[in-house]
Amino acid sequence: MKTYFVVTGVVKSKGKVLILKKSPKDYNYPSRWSFCSGFVKEFESAEDTVLREIKEETGLKAKIMKKGRMFQKNDKSNGKNWAIMPFLCEAKSGNVKLDHENVEFKWIDCKDIRKYKTVPGLEKDLKVLGLT
Repeated sequence: MKTYFVVTGVVKSKGKVLILKKSPKDYNYPSRWSFCSGFVKEFESAEDTVLREIKEETGLKAKIMKKGRMFQKNDKSNGKNWAIMPFLCEAKSGNVKLDHENVEFKWIDCKDIRKYKTVPGLEKDLKVLGLT
């Protein structure tokens, strides 16, 4: 099983967190809900990656409020092991402008995450960051 290193940005604004619905054409987990996330590029810090991904995927300018501890999530359905570094980020604006990777967005209460069909590990992201 191969391991992939990704960052996840839990974007918070006005007491709600942002979730994004992945495109049905997405390679990993099509049509599932997720936080802003992406692969870390060579020589790019995790912190720079999460802020870049938030900007690319939502158009939001965010700042890092808290860095969580890295955890792993094994997904036997696709044979991938994810090493995930979660960050809690804050955006002053809630004006999301989606890119091609996502087709929908919602601002929700953390406790409502179970109502959505999500990518693996989202509840753990919230727990690691002390949001649940």
